[in-house]
Amino acid sequence: MVYLSELESKLVSSASERDLALYRYLNGRKHSIYVSPNDTESELCYNAFVESKSEDVLDRIRKVKPFKGLHYSNNFVLLVAATKIDPQGENGNLSEYLSSRGCKYQLIVNCALGSGYRVATKIETPIDGLANKIEGNARISEEDIQKCLSEIKDLYDLFVLEKAIAKSIFQEKESLNITTYESLFDLQEGALKRIEFMSFLLLFVLFAYFLYLIVPMLVKEVVEHWDTLEPLAYILDKAVIVVILLTGVVIATKIQLVKNKAGNFIAKIVYGMLGINYAKYQQLHSHVKPGNKGAKVDE
Repeated sequence: MVYLSELESKLVSSASERDLALYRYLNGRKHSIYVSPNDTESELCYNAFVESKSEDVLDRIRKVKPFKGLHYSNNFVLLVAATKIDPQGENGNLSEYLSSRGCKYQLIVNCALGSGYRVATKIETPIDGLANKIEGNARISEEDIQKCLSEIKDLYDLFVLEKAIAKSIFQEKESLNITTYESLFDLQEGALKRIEFMSFLLLFVLFAYFLYLIVPMLVKEVVEHWDTLEPLAYILDKAVIVVILLTGVVIATKIQLVKNKAGNFIAKIVYGMLGINYAKYQQLHSHVKPGNKGAKVDE
């Protein structure tokens, strides 16, 4: 970081006022440009990167005829400034400019304008390769950054390098956060499964205890009123056989569905007792599974 600070100081001391204005604008700062009388180009940069004062400055600079091939549309800083003021009017000029330049210019344009230009730009230098990775949201390695340390020629190269370093740090933290999240998810899954099993066991014990209390009373009532209940018992016996047969057919043909339905029903009760919205839990579980590296939960 000390090296980058020293490098920035060196590049700033040799940069033009217009380049400084764009570089500092890219970093969320303002660089006051002294605009001398009739200096339309500096006035354009002032309007774009510092503060808008003149409404007709772009019209005036457009009327200036090219001299020996020099024109605002061939100057990167002026073209970015003009596009910031009139995106629609300069879209063609900027696309044409970017198509014959390296990737770093496209990155700078998109950062400066908050746009999404995707032109067939070239990768001519390690800096262009770094810019291409930033725009493509690819992983940036320490080696990628090391290659570019000796390639910094101007403030725009430095901006790309600084952005790559920031993105690399973010990627490392993101990777660490995902790993930590997955570990927590595994622990939570194990805990919930144990709680689910113990809750199911408790429900089974309570149901068995309920049967233990109710069955003797039912048997007693049946024995005492057997003369009255005997015809009904005969009918009920046949009905039970039919129900068992039908249930057997259903279970045989739709065993998986029955298991899922029964499991979901019990799980809803168990998770409800724990204060967990089971439907929401299932939705999250479908997006994030243990071992699914890099998976994220939709918000």
